[in-house]
Amino acid sequence: MNGTILVTGATGFIGRYLVEHLLEISETVRVFVRRPDALGASIGPRVEIARGDLQDQSALRAAVRGSDTVLHLAACARAWARDASVFTDANVQAVEWLLSAAADSSVRRLVHVSTALTCPFSGPDGTAIGRSLTPYERTKLEGERRVEAYAAEGHHAVIVHPTRVYGPGPLNDANGVTRVVDLYLRGRFRVRIADGDVRANYVHASDVARGIVAAADHGRAGRHYVLGGPSNVSMREFLELVARISGVRRAVLPVPPVVALGVARLACAWGRLGGSTSLTPDWVRVFLTDLPFDVQPARADLGFAPRELEVGLRETIAWLQAGRPGTEAAASRAGCEAMHGKEVAA
Repeated sequence: MNGTILVTGATGFIGRYLVEHLLEISETVRVFVRRPDALGASIGPRVEIARGDLQDQSALRAAVRGSDTVLHLAACARAWARDASVFTDANVQAVEWLLSAAADSSVRRLVHVSTALTCPFSGPDGTAIGRSLTPYERTKLEGERRVEAYAAEGHHAVIVHPTRVYGPGPLNDANGVTRVVDLYLRGRFRVRIADGDVRANYVHASDVARGIVAAADHGRAGRHYVLGGPSNVSMREFLELVARISGVRRAVLPVPPVVALGVARLACAWGRLGGSTSLTPDWVRVFLTDLPFDVQPARADLGFAPRELEVGLRETIAWLQAGRPGTEAAASRAGCEAMHGKEVAA
């Protein structure tokens, strides 16, 4: 890529891997952030900082101005919020403002990072699976429609869909898969939903970062690409793999879906009273849906080559068992080294 690359969401889990990768390949990077101090010492001094919030249209336009490429990761990805408008503001309105600014500034390439949950799903008989969408899924889908319209107007825009992302990094909601692995290793992940062995797809954060850059370089305008791993596994199989790699075996009790739904309803009630929650009935239904993905289109068009789940989990588990050394810097370095073949062959 040539020129300045604007990254939104640079302080997020994937965003950190992405910025470090861009810097490793000597790109000129501008980041749009609310809190520059959150970038950390390993990134902050090496990037151009545009300070602002997704709800500040003028700041967003100023950040886009002069950018050759825009990689849009910033979003509201909470499980639940008392005021659902926060999802619309971040995932729809801000996308509209960003696209308008990109058009006015003649941005050459734009990659919009969405979620694999917005992809259509079919059951074993080929019929579409219908379920109520979470506010996050619904607004991300609406944001995608804006990007599709932007591409149809003749602009270069690509949409990518990461699956369940994991890897060294802060153990927060954005890195929920690694947090589950950590809890399992420490004996604190004791129950899971009896989901009938529905499948999910897992992808290392550094592979997602590489996929985003490849989408900017090689993606076809208006196309959607799933950025996932080579295989689809159930939660039971995932935990068995963690146990085999780590040598740690924990008893995990599968609880009936009706129990999980009841807990989720109580969690929402608690949220409405002012507490916080990371589980809702709609998210329970997500976890009960068979969600296999095929990354062949991304392989063919982008040269996307994600590592096997076992390879990525070995790296992640080793990092966790070492006490998560240098959480912020280690996550970024591990991702970049893996991307350049210094540590793990993808």
